Amino acid sequence: MRDVSDLVQQATSQHGLLTTAQFREHGVTSSTQSRLVESGILLPVRRGVVRLAGAPATWHQQVLAAILASRVPTVASHRAALRLWGLRTRYEGVELCVRRPANPRLQGAVVHRSVDLEAGDVTLIDGIPTTNPARTLCDAGVVFPPHEVLRLTEHAVAVGLVGKGLLVEIRCRVGEHGRTGVGRLQAALDEMVPGIGCAESGPEAALRRLLRGSGLPDPTPQHEVVVLDRTYRLDLAYPKARVAIEYDGIDVHTRVDRFVEDRRRQNDLVAAGWFVVRVTSADMRERSANLVAQIRTLLHCDLG
Repeated sequence: MRDVSDLVQQATSQHGLLTTAQFREHGVTSSTQSRLVESGILLPVRRGVVRLAGAPATWHQQVLAAILASRVPTVASHRAALRLWGLRTRYEGVELCVRRPANPRLQGAVVHRSVDLEAGDVTLIDGIPTTNPARTLCDAGVVFPPHEVLRLTEHAVAVGLVGKGLLVEIRCRVGEHGRTGVGRLQAALDEMVPGIGCAESGPEAALRRLLRGSGLPDPTPQHEVVVLDRTYRLDLAYPKARVAIEYDGIDVHTRVDRFVEDRRRQNDLVAAGWFVVRVTSADMRERSANLVAQIRTLLHCDLG
């Protein structure tokens, strides 16, 4: 048997996982593998896939284990890919894609078969073969309603994960096959707010759409203001009325240092004559009418 350090290094790059084929490549016999399993050094995960006992069980590991257990090229896709790209966080399942006519049987995994999955649609995230952002958003229309596809698409474009041009290209290519969900991506592209690339997140784009759809003037995204020799960039702003609208995401604003900086920033803006409206996702879901009314009052607009 070769130096086991090579195997350990390979397992480290695979979330603690190894396959029986990889053991054979390193000269480890089947009987030796069985003894390692019996001794508890290796723990079975799927057929032909084990993990090192010291490696913690994780969701990423579950996804990669299913891919490694498949006998055909398989990639993380749909909801699993959205989570890997940071576009969704609550999905705990395993969702994969293969190129038809392959039809692997992977217990506990949702497997999609596609005639248009190409090598260029796939990349690696944390060592896991995954559909790229454009392909992932194209697939999102298969599993999500139109409003969620719009939200995901706007957020991905706003944070620079993918450009609108690439989304148009993949919609055209995949649309040739008449695939379910492509229409929802097209609808999202049609409905995206203008200049979304200026936003820093999907929620900011959604907030801007809410204000415009309520008859308010279109706010300026990422407006820069100089106060006391410091430059602040506002999520959305009505500069003439000195109304600043800031979207607060929980993941960003719970850090202590950011919390302190946000309060100093707000105090500086207020001292300079700005009205600051802080908005959360709950405000947009549950109090959108009140939010719009508040901003309308600040703008001194009677737009009906």
